[in-house]
Amino acid sequence: MEVHRNDRAQFDLEEFLGRPLLAHVASFSDAGPRSSLFWYLWEDAALWMILEEGFNTLQERIRADPRVAVGFADFDPATGFLQHVSVRGTASLEPWDDERAGRLLRRYYCQLQDYREAAPHLGEEVRGAHPMLFLRIHPESVFLREQSYRDQVLRG
Repeated sequence: MEVHRNDRAQFDLEEFLGRPLLAHVASFSDAGPRSSLFWYLWEDAALWMILEEGFNTLQERIRADPRVAVGFADFDPATGFLQHVSVRGTASLEPWDDERAGRLLRRYYCQLQDYREAAPHLGEEVRGAHPMLFLRIHPESVFLREQSYRDQVLRG
């Protein structure tokens, strides 16, 4: 995986992808580009996202053309904090794994006061009767950008 940075991006990629942010996934279709938002898990040098079979056309698009781009932004307008990571890579559809799903969902649910003691079988609960699978994105190149602006605004 190639990693590129702008001159101010000194933050750690692993730490950044460990934050419970939203992943904005762009893919191709015959009708033009498409995008989707996902919760994600960074694990085994890949991004993992939960898909419900038949819920949207993303699975069909990935089967036709596995190239994707994924964007993440951690932004706080009150402080001028802005870090951005973009990933280019290939996607695959992978079998469901209750344990991986539980780890992914706990990252987000456990941010809520009432879910801090998340159920140990959260992946099984989400799966229910619907066919579920994972979207796995293997990064080929990653771009880190530090774009915080607090200091520039205060100096101006």
